[in-house]
Amino acid sequence: MKRILTLLSLLCLPLTVQASHGVGIGYQFGTDEAVAIGVGRWDLGIGTERFVINVDRRFHTSEFPQLYFGLGAQVSDNSNAPVGLRSKVGLSARADMVELFGEVVPNVTFGEAGDFDVDYAIGLRIWF
Repeated sequence: MKRILTLLSLLCLPLTVQASHGVGIGYQFGTDEAVAIGVGRWDLGIGTERFVINVDRRFHTSEFPQLYFGLGAQVSDNSNAPVGLRSKVGLSARADMVELFGEVVPNVTFGEAGDFDVDYAIGLRIWF
């Protein structure tokens, strides 16, 4: 698993160099504890307790900039339902370099034990 995480980190490196909206690195607690990485308007979560990777595209509203929505995908070590589609709704508060966020994430997993779940996360990112 360490090799996979190292490989993913190296693959994400070009994205961080080209990010026009900055790069945020932090941690999130909730259904899955994960390293939370933000690159521009993309969110990446890499699980720390079990192998799970989430990638979401974040959309903000102009009327309520703290409110966001997202669409994305999930890959996990669950052999019966390894792949899923996600959507999310969240709130974020950012002061200078620090962002505090909370989100609710309905997701559908596919496979033998496919399921519909509602996950959640509360986290913090430092933006560079």
